[in-house]
Amino acid sequence: MTPEPQSISTAQTTAFVLPELVRSWNATHTTYPREASVAGLFEDIAAASPDSIAVSFGFEQLSYGELNVRANRFAYRLRRIGVGAETLVGCCIERSLDLIVALVGILKAGGAYVPLDPCYPKERFDYLLKDTNTPVMVTQKSLAPFLPVRRSVKRICVDDDYAPPSSDDDGKPIPAGGPTSLAYVMYTSGSTGQPKGVMVENRAIVRLVRNTNFCKFGPEEVFLQFAPISFDASTLEIWGPLLNGGRLVVMPPQSASLEDLGRTIRDQGVTTLWLPAGLFNLMVEQRLEDLRPIRQLLAGGDVLSAHHVRMVLENLPDCTLINGYGPTENATFTCCHAMRAGGSVPDSIPIGRPISNTRVYILDEQMRPLPPGEAGELYAAGDGVARGYLNNPEATAEKFIADPFHCADGGRMYRTGDLARWCEDGTVEFLGRIDNQVKINGYRIEPAEIEAAIRCHRGVEDVCVVAHADGNGSKRLVAYYVASMAACLSACELREDLATKLPHFMVPALFVAMDSLPLSSNGKVDRAALPVPLSETPTSTEPPKTTLEQNIADLWKRILQTKRIGLDDNFFDLGGDSLLLVAVHSNLQKMLHVEIPVTDFFEFTTVRTLARHLEERKPAGCSLGEPRERAQKQRDAFTRSRGRRACGAA
Repeated sequence: MTPEPQSISTAQTTAFVLPELVRSWNATHTTYPREASVAGLFEDIAAASPDSIAVSFGFEQLSYGELNVRANRFAYRLRRIGVGAETLVGCCIERSLDLIVALVGILKAGGAYVPLDPCYPKERFDYLLKDTNTPVMVTQKSLAPFLPVRRSVKRICVDDDYAPPSSDDDGKPIPAGGPTSLAYVMYTSGSTGQPKGVMVENRAIVRLVRNTNFCKFGPEEVFLQFAPISFDASTLEIWGPLLNGGRLVVMPPQSASLEDLGRTIRDQGVTTLWLPAGLFNLMVEQRLEDLRPIRQLLAGGDVLSAHHVRMVLENLPDCTLINGYGPTENATFTCCHAMRAGGSVPDSIPIGRPISNTRVYILDEQMRPLPPGEAGELYAAGDGVARGYLNNPEATAEKFIADPFHCADGGRMYRTGDLARWCEDGTVEFLGRIDNQVKINGYRIEPAEIEAAIRCHRGVEDVCVVAHADGNGSKRLVAYYVASMAACLSACELREDLATKLPHFMVPALFVAMDSLPLSSNGKVDRAALPVPLSETPTSTEPPKTTLEQNIADLWKRILQTKRIGLDDNFFDLGGDSLLLVAVHSNLQKMLHVEIPVTDFFEFTTVRTLARHLEERKPAGCSLGEPRERAQKQRDAFTRSRGRRACGAA
C-alpha cells in the first residue's frame, strides 16, 4: 500500500525577505548523504565494519555483519508476503534485539514501520490498524496471543525459528525506494479527538544523524535506547549509532527504576543518553553519580529546570548537556542548545539554534519575520520536515505550508504552534504554546483528544483537561468534569473507562468533579479560573499503624502533595503516575536501605499491601517496621538517655 501524496497549502506564498541577521543564523547547510536511504547507509556501515558490535541487549549482542544478515533474511520474508516500497508495516515488539532486526529489515524491504505499543488499549490499537490499513503486523511470539485480530492483517513473528529457503536470503535485497520514501509513520495526539499519523521520510532521519552539529556521532559513541519506538526520541537513539558505526544498547522492556537505568549506563559503558525533562530531574536529584560516564546528555520534551541543569554542569565537568527541542513533524530535533561546565546558565534555558540542514523562522500572524526580542510562532523548515499527516489532507494543508523564504526549491515549512523569540546572540527562547497543547513526560498531548474520549461516557455533561505543574517540576494532567444529575459518577470509574481507550500517558492523573465549569465573557471555559487541584480525596480513613506504613504514607504525602493518606488508598487514584512512582521507589529504597524491584510498586499500590509485601520479603533478622507507639517510646527513651549523658559531661 502506497500512501498518496498529500497537498501542501500554497495560500501563503508571498516572498518575504528574511533580515540578514536571521538569514545568517539559518545558514546551517552541511554536506551529508542527502540522496541515500537509511537501509543503504546501514549496509555501507556493515560492509565497512562487519565485526564491530552494532547492538547489545543484556548479555547478548550482534555485530554489524550479524545484524545485517538477520535483517536481510527478515526483509526477504517480508517481501514474500507482499511488503514493498512504502508498505506500512505495523511493528508491535518490545525493546529487544528482535526489535532492531525488525526495523532494519522493514526498511531494507522498502516498507515503513508503524510503531504499535504493546501497552496500547484495544480501542487505540484498532484505530491505528484501521487508519494505516496496514497489511502486515510484525510482532513477537510472546505478544502474538494478546494482540487484536484482523483478518486483513498478516501477522509475522520476528523471533520465529525460520530457515531461509536458500543462502541467497543472506544477501541484501534489491533496494525499493530512496531518500524520499517513507521510513515510519508515528502517531501524535490530535485536537479533533483522534491521533494523527506523521509521515517521516528516510531523508529526515539521515539529516538528523549524519554530519550534523548538535551531537557527536561515530564508532566511539554508545547510545542507549530507552524510549519506546512510538516516541520519536527513539529515532535518534536507534539510528544515531547504527548509521555511524557506533554501538546501540537496548534497555530491557520491563519497567525500569532509576537504579536500573544507572546500572545499565555503568555496565554497558553508555556515552550518549536522552532523557525526558521529568526523568532528567529525577536522575539529577537521586542518581547524579550514575550519569558520570555520560559524555553527551540530551534532555527535552518539556522546559528544562535551570536548577537541575546547573547541578549537572557543576558536578559532571566532562559532560555536555544538550537541550533538544523539536516536534515529531520535523524528525525529533529542530533546535538544540549545548551547555558545558563553566558556562552561564540563565533561568530560562534557550532551545538554541537550528541544527544542521534545518531552518527556523519566527513569524507574526501575517507570516512576516520578527526581529530579535519579539515573540511569534516558530516555523520549522529544511530536510527534516515530514511529508504530512496520513489520510488527513485538511490537517496537512493547515500545518505544512509552502516556505515563502525558499520558493525557488519548493521548500516547505511546518507551523509548530509554539511561541518563541530570537535572542540577540542567535539562540531561540521557547515561550510556551499558542494553543492548549501540552507535553507530559515528553509526549505531546492535545487535551481536546482526552476531552473527546471523556465526553463519550454517558454520565459526563462537560469536561476540561489542563496540565498543572507539580512540586518536582513535572506536569500532570487534570480533568475537571461535570456529571449529569442522574449519574453517580466517580473518578475511579472515569479513569477505568479512559484506560480502555487511551494510552497510559494520556489518562489524567487527577479527576476533579465540578458543579459547573467557569466560563469567560465569550462563553468559553476559563481555564485560569479552574481551582488548583489537590490529590483526590482519600477513600480510606484507616491511618497507618506501623513505622513502615507511616514512612510509606509520609513519602506519598510529600510526592503526591496531599495531606492525608489512608491505608487502602490507591497510589494511582490519588494522582500518581509512572514518573512519580519511580520517585517513590528511589526514595523508599534509600530510606529502608534495601533493594526493591520497581515492578512491585505497580503491583502493590496501597500503603497496606506495599508494607505487607515488603515485610514478607525482608531479609531474615531485619525489621523494616514496627508498631508506631513502640517506635516512639524507643525514640523518646533514646532522647532522654542522650540528654542525661550530655548533662553529665557538662
